[in-house]
Amino acid sequence: MASLANSPVGTTVPISGFDARIGADYAIDAYIPHDLPNELKLPDSTWLVITEARAALARLDAMADLIPNPRLITRVVTRREAIGTSALEGTFAALPEVMAAEVLEASNQRENIAPDVAEVLNYTRAAAYAFDWIDERPITWGLISSLQALMVEGTSSDGPKAGEIRDSQVFIGTKNRPIHEARFVPPPPGDALRAMCDRWLSWLLADEPRQTIPLLARVAMAHYQFETLHPFTDGNGRVGRLVMVLQLMAEKELNQPVLSVSVWLTERASEYRDHLLRVSQSGEWAPWIEFLATAVRDEAHAGYQRIKRLLVLKEELAQSVRANLPRGRLAIDIADDLIANPVLNVADVVTRYRRSDQASRNAIAQLVKLNVLEPYGDDRYDRLFWNRRVFQVINS
Repeated sequence: MASLANSPVGTTVPISGFDARIGADYAIDAYIPHDLPNELKLPDSTWLVITEARAALARLDAMADLIPNPRLITRVVTRREAIGTSALEGTFAALPEVMAAEVLEASNQRENIAPDVAEVLNYTRAAAYAFDWIDERPITWGLISSLQALMVEGTSSDGPKAGEIRDSQVFIGTKNRPIHEARFVPPPPGDALRAMCDRWLSWLLADEPRQTIPLLARVAMAHYQFETLHPFTDGNGRVGRLVMVLQLMAEKELNQPVLSVSVWLTERASEYRDHLLRVSQSGEWAPWIEFLATAVRDEAHAGYQRIKRLLVLKEELAQSVRANLPRGRLAIDIADDLIANPVLNVADVVTRYRRSDQASRNAIAQLVKLNVLEPYGDDRYDRLFWNRRVFQVINS
């Protein structure tokens, strides 16, 4: 924290208290960022990356708009993002586990879902809520509070204060280490923190910065400020990264939530955190903005290619089933949807396609014979089936 004493974009204030974890008093400085600026000069190198990222985003979004049922793609992207953004916070789950868990949850078998996977599922529900919201309404603090509450539901951070701006001090650093070793100490709780959160949201929605600062730069700046304020006791990173996508959708840079940057950031987690800290230390925005714009550019390119591969696989699976089961309407429907729902069971098919239990069993059996589906997991999973090729494409 000593490196922040002379920050050009914030100030430090002394705080003290008792750390119950180690049974000792503490006295340390907390960092308070200045409000975000309405104007910003960026070097040509940063403008170049922003321009490349915008072009890649436009291409990705155009691809999604051409798909008759964009949900087939957005469902995959959202779950990929859920895994990446959770991994950045130390919660790890594999994509097949997450999609299998969703089928189990729909079958009222939530008790069979591992805690880490359940936490990732919280993100998918929060994201679905957010994407429905942003279609018709602006980003509000009520929305953000609801997202945080959804993300911590059923975890140790859940409770009557979920969704509320924190009323206790938090510290960012190695767990169970003394507070004076913290990597970063956000602002203390209280009226000042709530006022800073309000001003952050006002800046996010204001016209003036929109007229002078490019959108991707504002996305990076808003994310820095949100993470620096750290308004909640838990879930700040996941909420903050979801807000980035909401900004792009609110300003029509994306029509569909087909961008996922958290896997890219997870692979560069130390660099990601270092960039955020260096803004506070140096007051220089360009390196951080360029870093995030690079993430958007690279993931937009990768996402475009991933969608192409998924659509090729979709057509290949559908053609195979139609050729072998020309009268198998339900089997064909299942194959058509496999890129979005690559794990299923009988109950899932009954619910999704409104067909009888026996018809659903027959269709699954036919797809197993064609090697379109195969058993997933063991008896714990109540006879789940999957297409592993979908996951191979998603992870390639």
